[in-house]
Parts: sequence; structure tokens; C-alpha cells
Amino acid sequence: MKRLAGLLVATLSLGVAPLLLGVAPAVQYQIDQTRYFASPAAEVTSRATLTAKAGAFIASPTPRSVRAMRLWLDEYNALLVGLERHDIYVYLRGEENDRDIADAQADDALGALEDRIAARVVDAAAQLGAATIGTWMKSSKLVPYRYLLEDSLASARHRLGAAQSRAVDVAVTPLLDAAAQSYKRLRKSTDAIAAHQDAYAALLVSIAAARNGVARLRGFSGAAQASYFDKALTVDSVERTLAAVAASPAHARYRSVAAAPKAEYSPPPLGISEAIPVILAAERPMGDEYAGAFAALLDPGNNRLEICTAEQCDKTGFSLGFLGTESAVYYGGLDGSVNAVRALAHESGHAVHRHFMAHNQPVAAYNRGPAFMFESFAIFNELLLLDHLYRTASSNSERAYYLDYFLKDVAFQVFGSAEETELESAIYRGVDDGTIRSAADLNALTVKIFARYDPASAQDPQTPLYWARDRLFFTDPLYDVNYLYAGLLALQYFADFERDPSGFSRGYVALLKNGFNDTPAALERRFLGIDLNDEPALVANAGSLIEKRTEQLQKLLQTPR
Repeated sequence: MKRLAGLLVATLSLGVAPLLLGVAPAVQYQIDQTRYFASPAAEVTSRATLTAKAGAFIASPTPRSVRAMRLWLDEYNALLVGLERHDIYVYLRGEENDRDIADAQADDALGALEDRIAARVVDAAAQLGAATIGTWMKSSKLVPYRYLLEDSLASARHRLGAAQSRAVDVAVTPLLDAAAQSYKRLRKSTDAIAAHQDAYAALLVSIAAARNGVARLRGFSGAAQASYFDKALTVDSVERTLAAVAASPAHARYRSVAAAPKAEYSPPPLGISEAIPVILAAERPMGDEYAGAFAALLDPGNNRLEICTAEQCDKTGFSLGFLGTESAVYYGGLDGSVNAVRALAHESGHAVHRHFMAHNQPVAAYNRGPAFMFESFAIFNELLLLDHLYRTASSNSERAYYLDYFLKDVAFQVFGSAEETELESAIYRGVDDGTIRSAADLNALTVKIFARYDPASAQDPQTPLYWARDRLFFTDPLYDVNYLYAGLLALQYFADFERDPSGFSRGYVALLKNGFNDTPAALERRFLGIDLNDEPALVANAGSLIEKRTEQLQKLLQTPR
């Protein structure tokens, strides 16, 4: 199952004092699994039947008429709904118990099967061709699936042939999987990254070389171009964004102010039953419909929130939900820190988005979309929470703490993600042209790129090995660019919300309900009036907001408690 677990929110190093929960959450903070399947045995039986149906769909001939295509796509829609329900169930069970190998393997198998049925639609589009599909699209019968067919045609231009796919599955995928697992084992076995930097470099170079090779088979110049295409982005857009971020003075201004001495402040402890009202209060200005969706999600009586505290719980947070399956939130290892409450607001934002789509967008494929848009919605809820904590603080030291926290968060989303995005892309180019082969090469490249965004951080002795500490470089390559665009969009949402709370909320909720039945640029423009293709304007908005908040922080730091 391709969930957006928002793992970044649990890993940001924001220097937050822990808020101990004190009392373990009551058992009612548990997701009701029977809403998915009556029992594990019932799920296994149902899965076998559905797997056979999916296999028959994959083997079925390509439709040759409008009517046949509509029925075929309706079948695809039903299969996707059913497979996602199973995937949600086994994934949740696997996360509740990190020793549950059977459900983890079922999750992998279901995800692969969903990829195969989606690939079958892409193959069908390629077989029919743009001319036939263009003629068919004039029929009202195919209107609901217009964007799915158009997107499948675009994907078909870069699909691997059958023999190439088999070769990648046999020779490349195992290598990438092994490299990711080796990285995880290496990080667990030692904290001395510097002493093992050559081993880290060998892993990263092999990952980049393999992914570059597969990208060329697909007709791209390299892995970065292929990855951006798959994320509904382009190389040109990313380069414009990076140039604008590098030229912005906002980060340097914030860092200079944040370096000033601050009064000591430790946030009071918040248990889960105390954290929920804070999140709900932060969402209330977004209006009754949006805030009500949060309230229903986090109401323990609805069994849609799980706080997993057992030893075997996976210590992470994620959301669940899809067409035909009510959304929910899981959090393992909730330690009560501000960071944890922020993460819960982030994941709850994902779940509310999934709820709105599931109840309003009947095409299953449109309940999925670009990761950067998913993440932008979740990050927006972080900003609402942190802003609420800042505005309701009772002292200057408390206000300074939360405002600094807000600024650390947004600066990382934009400037930190830009550094990571440019570094990773440069690594792939360097591996391709032979200039990146060793840890020394990677260290030098990292310092050079970080100096573009923050000369002071480039002098930090920890900076050269940043590439080895970035888990996503190894386990989810070229993903960081999602956070760059997500951060810029979230800041645009926040600025628009501050200017016109009710007007923005109406458009925002409408966008969440709509799902992804068009390109990201078309959706952002239609519902929110945001020009996703004007990257400098997005960066300028982010820089302006950061600079204004930095001025407020400076005043707080200069004002007696």
C-alpha cells in the first residue's frame, strides 16, 4: 500500500523538550479493525478471492469499444477499492506488531498487485493510442475516467517493455532492496558514520547507478528526471525553485536572530486527552466542516485514532483511508513532546483529507495523487497548530519558544528540503559522469551545495557527512523534493488563510473533497488560485512570511519576560 506516512514529522531534529505522557492512554484509543474485516481469517479468505479477480483483470484483453472500456474501468475501480481495504488492514496489523511477518509480506504483495493492475491500464492506453482514446473521450460514458486515461497515456510513453521489466525485477530491484536494508543495518550497528563512510558511499553510489540505468531504459536522461516525472514535476520547475530558494535571504535572517540568547522555557506535559483539544482548537478557525472532521476523527468513541504503546508497536505515525474505507490515524511511541503533538496534527491532516476524498470522489484512482500535494495539506495543519500555540501563549518566553519552533519547521521544509533536493540530484549526475565515486567526493559535494543556501552551516563539521545521515537517500531515493514543494504550498495556504480565513477554507475543503482528477497545477489554480508554475512567487511568499515572523521573534527576544 502506498501510504504517505509522514515519517519526516517524527524525525525532524527541532530541539524540543519532551512532554511526558505520565499515564498510558486508555484502551479506547484503538482503531476498530472489524470495520475492515470481521476477523483475520475472513480477510485471508476474501484476499484470495480478490487476488484471483485481479489476476483475471490483468490477463483480460484490452477493450475495443467505449462501452467495454467503461465496464473495464469500473472493474478496475472496484478492484482498487477492494485491494486498498485489504492493504489498510494488513498494514495496520503489521505496524501494531513489528514481529508480524505474515501481514508485512501481505502488505508488500498487495502493493505489488495494485501496481500491476495500474500498469495494465497504462498498457491498454498504449495499445489503443492517443487517437482512439481521444475519439472515445467524446462519449459521456468515459467522462469520469478522462484524467485517468490521459495520465495513463503520458505514463505509457515511459513504460518499460515486458522483457525490460523482467530484467529490472530480476537484476535491479533486488539490488536496491538489499542496499536499503544494508543501510538500515549499518545505521543500527554503529553511530560512527565517519568511520564507515566508505561503506555508506558504496551503497549510495550503487543505488544511484542502478536507478540512473533504469531511468535511461525508460527514455529519461537520468534518475532525477524520471523521478520528477513520476511525481508530476519537471526538471525545469525544480531548478527554478532551487534557484529562487538559494537567492532568498530569509533563512540567513532567521538564523541570525535565532542565535540570540533566549529565556529558558519548558512546555507543560500534555497527555493524549489534553493534546486533542489543543489540535481541535487550532483547526477551529478553518470553519465548522473542516474542524468537525477533525473532531470526529479524534473522538475516541469513533475508534478512528490508535495510540499504540505496546513494546512491539512500530514507533511511527501514519494515516489510513481510501474510497470505501473510513480514514484513521495510528501513532506508536507517542512521547508527549510538542514534536509528537505536531506529528499527530500532521497525520490527522492526512486522515481528514482521505475522509473528504472517500466521501466525495467516487473514482478510486483519484483518491491517489502526487505526494507533494498530500504532504502540503498535512504540513498546513502543523502550521495551524504551531501558530495557535504561539498566539495563545501566556508569556513572552513561551511565545518566543513557539514562534521559534514555527520558524524552525518552515525553514527546514523550504531551505532544508532545497539543500537535500539539490544535493541528491547532483549526486546522481556525478555518479553518471564519474565525478562521484567515493565518500570524499560526496563530502566535498555536500559542503559545496550547502554553502549555496547557508554558508555558516557549510562550516559545521557535521555537514560533510550529511548525505550519509539522510535516510531517504538510501531507503526512498529522490523523495525529498516532495517536501520542498509541500512546504512552499503549505506556506502559501497559510498566508492565504491569514488574509481571508473563510474564503480560503471554502476553496481548500472543496479541493480536498475533489481528489486528484486533474494535474496539480490545474487543481491548485481552480480551487485556490495558486499558480504552481510561478515558482519564484511561491518562494517569495515563503520568504516574506519567514521574514515577518523573524521580526516578531526578534522583538520578543528583546522584550523582558
